[in-house]
Amino acid sequence: MSMSFDLGEGSVRVEFDEGLYPRDAIYGAAYVFIDRCYVHLDRVADKRIQVSLKAKKPGVDSQALAGEFQNELLGQAWRQKIVEDNRQFVETITARALGGAAGPPGLDELLSMDIGEETAFDDPLGIAMSWEEKYKKKGKTSDAKSEGEAAANTETSGGEAS
Repeated sequence: MSMSFDLGEGSVRVEFDEGLYPRDAIYGAAYVFIDRCYVHLDRVADKRIQVSLKAKKPGVDSQALAGEFQNELLGQAWRQKIVEDNRQFVETITARALGGAAGPPGLDELLSMDIGEETAFDDPLGIAMSWEEKYKKKGKTSDAKSEGEAAANTETSGGEAS
């Protein structure tokens, strides 16, 4: 027998196999009922757990209470399975978010960097940029380029003529 019920007046006792539902799912389901029921968990035999729910207010339907507990237990088990299946993904996203929130290295970190012959011209922050690259005007780039090429051609051709 995997699950049994004992219905009373405003109370229900549910006994089931611990292998059927994880312990955290049982605790989660029982916790949901704390606001409206007195909850008691007990181990009645090896691998058998009993959950007793007693309503705090009179007039509660025991059958409905048992059904709600079953549904909540199933929902908690399913949520736990989803969390376990996606744990690696969540950890990866969290690590990337925290790494991005840390921002670029500070002055102390830059000063503590090992700068040798091989790494002297590395630009990990992408800040090595000439003044012309940084402040060039977009509309005049092609004009300046064509003027520069024309001047170079004039000098070359002028040098040959004289």
